[in-house]
Amino acid sequence: MGFTSLIFLGFFPIVFIIYLLIPSGGRALWLLAASYLFCMSFGVKYALVLLISTLGTWAAGLALERLKNHSSRKWLLAAAILLHVFLLCFFKYDSRNPVLPVGISFYTFQAIGYLADILQGRAKAERNIIYFGLFQAFFPKLVQGPIERSHDLLEQLRSLPSVNLPDPDRIREGGLLLLWGLFQKLMIADRLAIPVNAVYRQFGAFGGVEILLATVLYAFQIYCDFAGYTSMARGIARICGIELTENFRRPYLAISVRDFWRRWHISLSSWLRDYVYIPLGGSRRGLLRKYVNVMLTFVVSGIWHGTGFHFLLWGCMHGAAQLLETGFQKLPKWLRRIGVLCFLTASWMVFRVNSLGDLKGMLRILITDPYLRDLNGMELGGLEWLLVAVGILLVIGKDLLNERGISIRAWLALRRWPLRALIYTALLSGIIIFGVYGGAYDTSQFLYTQF
Repeated sequence: MGFTSLIFLGFFPIVFIIYLLIPSGGRALWLLAASYLFCMSFGVKYALVLLISTLGTWAAGLALERLKNHSSRKWLLAAAILLHVFLLCFFKYDSRNPVLPVGISFYTFQAIGYLADILQGRAKAERNIIYFGLFQAFFPKLVQGPIERSHDLLEQLRSLPSVNLPDPDRIREGGLLLLWGLFQKLMIADRLAIPVNAVYRQFGAFGGVEILLATVLYAFQIYCDFAGYTSMARGIARICGIELTENFRRPYLAISVRDFWRRWHISLSSWLRDYVYIPLGGSRRGLLRKYVNVMLTFVVSGIWHGTGFHFLLWGCMHGAAQLLETGFQKLPKWLRRIGVLCFLTASWMVFRVNSLGDLKGMLRILITDPYLRDLNGMELGGLEWLLVAVGILLVIGKDLLNERGISIRAWLALRRWPLRALIYTALLSGIIIFGVYGGAYDTSQFLYTQF
């Protein structure tokens, strides 16, 4: 039951209507029940894995807070982390498990961060199992995050009984976020998946031009797919009176790879900084140790994303780029942006391939056959290419405006309701008419679901 499925189209309105009608003190319990129902729609056993992780983390958090001996607390934290890592590795890296439990990569990191915060005194253990269960399972963020911090999300969940609902402003802003996310996913990402998959599936039938074009298109596919999900998640949560973390901030306008990671998948990059890089020593133990810590952090990032060696290589590329880019800081910003985009495009090829063998084959074609061979083989017609171009230009235009401090949502909020209604209707109509649908495409599947 992904956000773009017809089932969810019926599921969320029912959940929200009941959410408004029940006594305010029961809101958290109702959202928890809805979240587990959402999880079970992917498979009942996945809800069981989530429940085991949640109960184990909740109990460990309470024990950490009660224990006074620092050494015992550290051993308890280590045991809890090992349990979560074992579950993650068992389901993610064991070939006998063909399907990854929904959201396990995200709620595992969230649980580890929660326990580490208790040990360090940055957070207190949550005693209410309903609030903590919802903190882990809240359905808008379950599948692909963002990875929330306890001091932020738990505080909001405790305040749910006092939230004024329904809130017309929240519904309008959340609805617009939801529409923009649907546009990015169905109009752009799912359409870009067609030529990208065609080329990467049988790259030997294409020339270097198609491989390069498919790689550039993949950069926009993964951005619109993941940013689209996050936008929808934030919109759904906002309608319910909850604010989720902003996970993307115009990442392709970054002036360095380090800046890129401040803008891309912000909740993951900040998690890696706070719970991997800094505990390893950060930059406090000399230059050499800093370099080692950066590389180890991005090795963890690569492994988290997948089992193939190409994911490990991708992580190492990003770690090495951050160590080497300090020599280019005096270059003009526009030139640094171009350099970062070129690097990101190359790294996305490494990320997207099925194996290092495929990567070697595609690089060989780029060097020895840098020509256009079979554009029709990319499986898009003239209108489809036009829609791709328009969609990408709209995303770029929005990011450029936002980078200059111009908010389209803020601008829309100041318009009269007939104009707003016209714009919303046009956006929704475009999604319905031009979105990618049909049996050939799994529109409920988001790319980051597999990581």
